[in-house]
This record gives sequence, structure tokens and C-alpha cells, in this order.
Amino acid sequence: MKKPEVSVVVFDYGNTLILDPFEKVMKLKANDFERILKGNGYDVGKEEIVDSWRKANKNINYPFCSHFYQEIPIVKNALERFGIPRKDRNRLANELLVAYREGLEIVLKKDRRIERVKEILRELKRRGKRLMVLTNDRTDGTRSVFSWTGLDKFFEKIIISETLGMEKPDPRIFKYMVKIAGVDKEEIVYVGDDPERDIKPSKKLGIRTILLKNPESLSVSKWRNYRFRLKAREKPDFVVRDLGEILDLIR
Repeated sequence: MKKPEVSVVVFDYGNTLILDPFEKVMKLKANDFERILKGNGYDVGKEEIVDSWRKANKNINYPFCSHFYQEIPIVKNALERFGIPRKDRNRLANELLVAYREGLEIVLKKDRRIERVKEILRELKRRGKRLMVLTNDRTDGTRSVFSWTGLDKFFEKIIISETLGMEKPDPRIFKYMVKIAGVDKEEIVYVGDDPERDIKPSKKLGIRTILLKNPESLSVSKWRNYRFRLKAREKPDFVVRDLGEILDLIR
């Protein structure tokens, strides 16, 4: 298949531009989490805190839920898991969430991969490509993360699901993306890591796609299962294992 000759490159955000920082934040801030709880009279070890929070993060999901930035319902569920009374959960969840987000900012600013992502984006812009983002997330979380990392400077438009009141894989959000891009869909390539939310709906609209086969979000078993279910017209145009490979595909 001919390599895409495009004018607009649209990126997914989570596990495409930025890899999930959750575990790194947990490692960095575990002592602070333990200190907060013990300071409020709850003798809970940091291992138990991290394990309960990890389970809550995995199991709690709802529209526009921000797993990178974290949210109060996730933290409250973690507190419930290790027996914090309901009357204290909201207050403690707020304290823990502040500490988590402080850690998130530190982790992202130290993430060397993000510097590599910036090099890729810089090169695409040098080649005359317009860059956009389409993400399922909260507005405040996305804006904070992009500001902390400096990625916001590279994109002319960041489309956030919460703002529109719809989420991928809803085809309407992809149609909106095409409208905002202001070009024919054949001039757009969409880069994402999720076969069901990123690739399949894009392909159905006739948008070219690049799947980042990221081991953090797409295991071997999930990939095989996905490929087995796909119709030919739903398969990504290209599959890459490293984001830098898109520079060989987008000229």
C-alpha cells in the first residue's frame, strides 16, 4: 500500500504521545500517601495503599474518566478497599489526589521519552504537517499534562472528549475531527494505540491509520484476538512498535 501523503497528523494522547505514568507516580509518592493516612490516624502501609489504588484504577471507569490525572472516585474506591470509613473518604481522597498530581508533574517533567516525542513532532512540523490531538479525557487533566510537558506548543488543536460530550469510538467525534481539520479525510492520518477506539472507527470513515503497538496497552494476546475479529477494511494501514517509525511513513 502506498505510504500516506497527508497534510494533517492527528494523535491519540494516552499511551501514544505519553505512556501511562501511574506506576511511576505510585513509586515516587508512596511514602507521602502513607504519611497522609498515618497523619490522619490510619495505620495503613504504603504497599497496601498502592495495591488498593492500583485495583481501583483498573476497575473504576466511566465517561471521560482521567486515569493519568486521576479522579476523586478512583481514590475514594481505593480508600474503601482498605477500610477507611465513609465519613473520612472525601477529605482524604482530596489530600491524596493533590499528592498524586504533584508526583505526576514531577514524573512527566523527567520522562525522557517525551523529549523524543517532541523531536518527532518537531520533524513533522518541519515537513509542513499540521498536528492535532484527539483524546478521551477530562479537559483540566489534558490541559495540565500538555502544559507540564510542553507538548501543547506543537498542536494547533487539542480535541478533548469531555468538551464535546462524546467519546471515541463514537463516529461523531471523528467526523468532528475531520471538520476541524478542514481538509479531505484522505489528507489525514490518525495515530493511536487502541484498535477498538482509535483504529476501527477511523478506518470506517476512510481515514488512514497508524497503530502504535504499545506493549503497555496492547498485549500479544489482545493483538491476536483483535486481528482475528477484524474485517479487512478495519485493519490499520500501518503498525509500528515505536512512535519514531512514523517518520518513515509520513513524508
